Amino acid sequence: TKEIKNRTDIVQISAFLKNIDNRLVIIFREAGLNILKHTKKGVFSFIDLKNRYQLVFDDISNGLNIKKAFIKGFSKTKTLGIGLNVLLNISDEVEIIPKTNGTKFIFTIYKEEKKEFCLFNKNYENISAFMKTSPFLTISTSGDCGIFEKIKDKYLFALWDIEGHGNKEVYEASKELKKLILTFKYYPLSESLEIINYLFSKRASMIIGEITDNIKLFQFGNVNFITENQKSNSAMGIFGMKILGIKEYNLSLQDITLFSDGINLYNNKIYSYEELEKILKNKNNDDASVMVIKVKNGNYL
Repeated sequence: TKEIKNRTDIVQISAFLKNIDNRLVIIFREAGLNILKHTKKGVFSFIDLKNRYQLVFDDISNGLNIKKAFIKGFSKTKTLGIGLNVLLNISDEVEIIPKTNGTKFIFTIYKEEKKEFCLFNKNYENISAFMKTSPFLTISTSGDCGIFEKIKDKYLFALWDIEGHGNKEVYEASKELKKLILTFKYYPLSESLEIINYLFSKRASMIIGEITDNIKLFQFGNVNFITENQKSNSAMGIFGMKILGIKEYNLSLQDITLFSDGINLYNNKIYSYEELEKILKNKNNDDASVMVIKVKNGNYL
């Protein structure tokens, strides 16, 4: 861990990182120079983990306006000039964490390519979520995927279906969308959606939402949901379009199942992760995915 005080620090640390991976040098120089130009103070940490490297920048500043930082032409005033879009493309994962007195950035580079296996079974004290995608044996050709993450006092969830199927291009687009969603996971979803849509290079159907004491979700295209007493209809707007056509739902806290158009679940109730494999055998020729969120004891925390 080292405080970045001047350009000599930039040169010295860059020389060290060059012996490891050139991508680290690009990330460090851009983010390090930003600390010198735009913050009151900043500390850098380099973390060498078993399968990945992390570059952590923790600054004291007035914070980051993410729309001004990422959307070209959003503001006529002078923006950061940090090249955050470039760093986002280079990094395998990015976290931007707002603080009361600044911003913390974590850039992650994997030592070997990280494969995305879009299945999980997560259990928290009073909520659980499980998901499976088919085909999962040929995962590098599937454009379906999703996330369920606990972020401080909320849960963030999303299930998406990249336009097209059965090739590496849709898989790469799915990885890109996942990275973008998780980059802005500490920001309000209504604030970050516009930026994610602006940065995303393909098109997708998606449901994305937040769970607190209720469920707030946004729907794009033909990824749908079902609850005990409500069934969604596909939305007209597709994610990745220039004009973001949002269909919004506010639901009481309850069990909810999300599914892509590769399968019809309107007449099914799913109680466990183990049931998903049997359910997905009934899919059509398209990729298919199912996510089930179950609330325990009527509370989410």
